[in-house]
Amino acid sequence: MKHLLIVGPSGIGKTTLMKRLTQSLRGGPIDGFLTEEFREHEQRMGFWLSPLDGRQVLLAHRRMETGHRVGPYKVNVQVLEDVAVPIIRRGMGQACVLFLDELGKMELCSQPFQQAVQDAFDHGPSIVATGGLQPLPFLNALKRRRDVELVPLTSANRGLVEEELGARLTALCAEDDTVRALQRQADRICEMIVTGDAALIDIEIQQAALREAAARAFPDKQALYQLLYESRFRRLWQQFRHEEIR
Repeated sequence: MKHLLIVGPSGIGKTTLMKRLTQSLRGGPIDGFLTEEFREHEQRMGFWLSPLDGRQVLLAHRRMETGHRVGPYKVNVQVLEDVAVPIIRRGMGQACVLFLDELGKMELCSQPFQQAVQDAFDHGPSIVATGGLQPLPFLNALKRRRDVELVPLTSANRGLVEEELGARLTALCAEDDTVRALQRQADRICEMIVTGDAALIDIEIQQAALREAAARAFPDKQALYQLLYESRFRRLWQQFRHEEIR
């Protein structure tokens, strides 16, 4: 799958996960932004837009005098259009992975921002984005895309998801030809699952071939196949075929 969309309720740890993933890829061909909480005396007062280049710009605040109201906050839409949109455009041309945290009510109140996100999903690099569970039309459309893998985040699976996605993104950004060949083989299996045209036995044959190729390439890393691919295939099977693969 080209894109990852990490979904979960507010406060589950999506931004923390994104921060750790970007830190693990520091120095690599990545771009994007985080949306971080701004707190005063333990109370959440607003949100920072934090580009990966180290800047931090106030996106929303409870006491902001002007802006688009979302719940108790006023959103500075100009920040989205003057800071976030250029980051997305830059990442489309330069990054291997573009991080977009998050695609929620605040961020989606800007039409130019929505258009930039749409263009990035259509024509850009691999995207790792986060979104909530609320029924937002733009976000719902992204969730239905065949090139988007949904990654549900829960308190029970946070550690496993971080380990899996960290390994997958490191492999995606790698310059190693062997790793890239395995990635292309895995992508073909993903396409077989998503399109629904291939029989289960054919998918299993391709999975076995990939498992053997990974074992030959990395004989000292026996858990590599399960970490990089098995969870991914199972998740896609549930997402697009709505059943467990045996």
